[in-house]
Amino acid sequence: MSQWLKSLLKVVTIFICLVGVAIGIALLTLRILMPPERIEVPSLVGKSVMEAVLLLSEHDLSLRVVGKEYSSQIPRGVIVSQIPSPGVRVNKNRRIEVVISEGTRLVNTPLLMGKGLAEAKIYLFQQGLKLGSISYTHSNLPKGEVISQDPPPEVDMSRDEGVNLLISLGPRETQFFMPDLIGEKVERAKQLTERLSLKIGEIKEVPSSGSEGVIISQFPSPGSLVTDKTLIKLGVSASYTRRQPVYPEVKWTLTSVDIPLGFEKKRLKVVIVDADGTRTIDYGEKEPGERVWVTCRVKGKGEVRIYLEDELVKLEKIE
Repeated sequence: MSQWLKSLLKVVTIFICLVGVAIGIALLTLRILMPPERIEVPSLVGKSVMEAVLLLSEHDLSLRVVGKEYSSQIPRGVIVSQIPSPGVRVNKNRRIEVVISEGTRLVNTPLLMGKGLAEAKIYLFQQGLKLGSISYTHSNLPKGEVISQDPPPEVDMSRDEGVNLLISLGPRETQFFMPDLIGEKVERAKQLTERLSLKIGEIKEVPSSGSEGVIISQFPSPGSLVTDKTLIKLGVSASYTRRQPVYPEVKWTLTSVDIPLGFEKKRLKVVIVDADGTRTIDYGEKEPGERVWVTCRVKGKGEVRIYLEDELVKLEKIE
């Protein structure tokens, strides 16, 4: 190859390199002087995935689902949170990361029928479920037992929902109208109450001048509503003989008290206990060495207590 051709190729190569460098510098200058367009991130929370995709495509942005979580407030498939936050400016074609709601976490309804109310409450608490309304009705099941539940067992339900219970009040008691037993003989009343499955709880004799063994009072009163568990009280006439009152015998006692020797007077009190009750006689202060005679009236059986300065010094029992 001739010398001039080599020189020409060398010049062309250098020229191409310089042109490339110039283009690179020009592009860098344009990037510095004219930064790329930045786009404001729209709010995606509360929107479905499809709605979010369409909205982001209008802003030259894309969507990426990075997680899912349960929420009792936000329906399934709706966006719960996003990164970056709404209002932040990002480059074109940026991916916006979102977390989607799985909806309310569902649990399987436990079987509560056949359990007692207290046991059912504990079971619901352990399962993280709420107790809804409680209704009561009579049934052949024992009192306090769960008859039915809503929702029924083995049904998926939200933890925020309550389980409603129907509780047994036990078998309904059979009610009767209380018959009128007044004027009937006791044996006749017993036969009648047995036929009606009623129970006589108490029979009390009441003194009466009429025929003996006749019912003169009853509780509950005739016509009252009673059950087979109601205990009936009857008052039955019983003859009696009027007795003359016996009055306690009145006795008089005489006793003496010697006041101890010394330098101070002593207060003398006498307490009488008999059929009339308890009474106190104050004899006042007595001189040392003095003998005092005490006369007391005692009705029926009793006793006489003698005190010097509130100290018992003598006791006499009267029979």
